[in-house]
Amino acid sequence: MYRIGIDLGSSFTKGVLVDENNKIIDYHLTRTGFDFNKAAQKIIDKFSVDHEIQYPVFTCGYGREELKIPFVSNSEIIALAKAVFNHYNKKCSIIDIGGQDTKYVTVGETGQVDKFKMNRKCAAGTGSFIEEIAFRLDISAEEFTSFAKQATEETKINSYCTVFAVSEIVGMIKKGSTMPNIILGIYNSVIDRSVELSPVEDFLVITGGIPDNHPLIVDLFKKRFPKCDSPAKSQFLAAYGCVLLN
Repeated sequence: MYRIGIDLGSSFTKGVLVDENNKIIDYHLTRTGFDFNKAAQKIIDKFSVDHEIQYPVFTCGYGREELKIPFVSNSEIIALAKAVFNHYNKKCSIIDIGGQDTKYVTVGETGQVDKFKMNRKCAAGTGSFIEEIAFRLDISAEEFTSFAKQATEETKINSYCTVFAVSEIVGMIKKGSTMPNIILGIYNSVIDRSVELSPVEDFLVITGGIPDNHPLIVDLFKKRFPKCDSPAKSQFLAAYGCVLLN
């Protein structure tokens, strides 16, 4: 029998399949869309093909209580902290960059959540900030990273608002700024908005879909904070933490 952890986020739903030894056997990611129950069922159906599933499933995220099947809901913050502490086994700070929000979590010496803050004002510094700009500029995540690596200097993005940032970037292009320098500025803008939530006090862990899909952001974080890391498939950590909590 295998257990499933599901993080029902605003943009994507992440699922992990876990065996009796708390080892992750498989991962699955799907767009959340408008129906949380449907998104979760896609995860379950995928894992059920070759494995016998034990119910209830363990959930967190925006849609954690929207399922029609047996489930146990968990705090996304506590689940994330649990998984990160399980991985590093030490006091740390977490910056989780999601689709619609950015979270700052301080994890204590025994794995408890000591402090938590969230960017609630707007999408600046989140996945949707990058997605909207990428859509307007017709650039993929892979091209973002490729462009940024070619940058010779940073073109600073001053606008907090996504809409204004796009207008600002279009103006920069007209004035001759290169796309690599602009993309580097976008990445650093995301980092700036993230660290504004709280001073980084400890070993820093970067998690979420943005560091997974834009690995250069992790490298830029490390330039500012040498004691910094981002584990592989970090956007699945909260889903995994749901299973560990139960």
